[in-house]
Amino acid sequence: MHKIIPAIAIAAIHGAVSVTAQACAAGTAQQIGGNWYCSEVKAITYSNFPGTGSYNKVTNMDANTGQCTSEKQAYRGSLAPMSEELSMHFRGPTFLKQLAVYYPQSDAKVKRSDHVHAHAHRHGQQQAHHPKRDHAPGRRAVGDMVVATIDGQVVSWANEYAGPGASPNTAAAQPLPEPQTTLATSFGSPSQVPSTTSTPTSPDPINPLPHADSSGGGSGQWARQAYFNAEAGSSNGFTFLNHFGGTSGKPGTADGGPAFGASLSYASPDGRSAAASPQTLGNKMIDDDVEIIVLSDKTCEGDSCGYTRPGGVAYHGFGGDSKLFMMEFSMPRSGKTGFNGDMPAIWLLNAQIPLTSQYGTNPKCSCWTSGCGEFDLFEVLDTGNFRCKSTLHMAPAGGSSDYFRRPDTSTIKAAVLFHGANQAAHIKILDNGQNFDESLAADVVEAMAQEGGHGGQSSVFRLADV
Repeated sequence: MHKIIPAIAIAAIHGAVSVTAQACAAGTAQQIGGNWYCSEVKAITYSNFPGTGSYNKVTNMDANTGQCTSEKQAYRGSLAPMSEELSMHFRGPTFLKQLAVYYPQSDAKVKRSDHVHAHAHRHGQQQAHHPKRDHAPGRRAVGDMVVATIDGQVVSWANEYAGPGASPNTAAAQPLPEPQTTLATSFGSPSQVPSTTSTPTSPDPINPLPHADSSGGGSGQWARQAYFNAEAGSSNGFTFLNHFGGTSGKPGTADGGPAFGASLSYASPDGRSAAASPQTLGNKMIDDDVEIIVLSDKTCEGDSCGYTRPGGVAYHGFGGDSKLFMMEFSMPRSGKTGFNGDMPAIWLLNAQIPLTSQYGTNPKCSCWTSGCGEFDLFEVLDTGNFRCKSTLHMAPAGGSSDYFRRPDTSTIKAAVLFHGANQAAHIKILDNGQNFDESLAADVVEAMAQEGGHGGQSSVFRLADV
């Protein structure tokens, strides 16, 4: 997540897969700052997960040589590999007001919410700008291939956008490239893409949170397992981290040098430095190019999280085929330029990535390059832009070019629902009256999984369409 290149149906940026999934409505496709956009929406569904595959799981990191070893890790499940433990990531300028994680639980005995709110709120003004980093999780560079479906035609081209220059928001839509049929792949050849004709049985995910039922919504309730409220200065079930391991004598490590990058560390309340112990994120905006990582408050004991960076700070993520992330946030305009200036983003990673090497220079030290999973939820791709894109990086990879309006003047509430029974992941803007109660009724959560609605301002991206 970070420097994402033009993409409408990037379905083959990281895996040779079907490129269909979604086409822009006729006449709506426009290229801004090297990225393609279709229409503003209030809900996006990602469906047709392949269910099976594999990636290279890191098994050892040698700090003396900066080298790593790995082994092939097979996965199987309705939303795999996104059913594995995930970490949450927030990059400024972002003001995180509330955050919660829910799991289905039929016997919850806590206060519930019966309010169904699925309407969107529009905030923001049209401007433009673009965040970028180098080739780390979710970041792509000049020369990477882009595959898109534009006005019903499949096209591909090499990315030529190297960063912000003149204000891209004022530029006219660029001419569409000539249609081609070649698909780029780095997660395997077309023959290695698993079939989508069956629905595999999911293994039990690592899930350190008690009493969580990952079978699906069912007729019961969804229980809140973690909650943060910035205004109240309270947090339960979360650990706030950043990438300053080993600095100033704080917990974590920088052993391995640039090959590994700094490990996770406890974040200071403003996220700009490391802390000696867990701290609650402050009630203020996360600054430009500052990244906060959120994991659970359950420490990794032994190999319970798989292999983790020696000497690093390590906590469990949030696993399971069915899980719900709810958040209230804004993305104010900072007016800053330069590296990641005014380019806020919210995304999810397979937790193995930050627990080993998220920003190291040795790609063999991260499972990201082999497709263990990243889900960009709300990402501004060029400095000051008012559009937030979403993209899945796995095998297959793909991203909707419909976009959410950046909430720059006030907060919005949003849900990210992984619905194992439906084999789909949903991003939805909620009504501002939606509460983050200790429990949510099943029908409230099911409403978040409904495709369509929103007066036509919703879209579906089918990952494995042919």
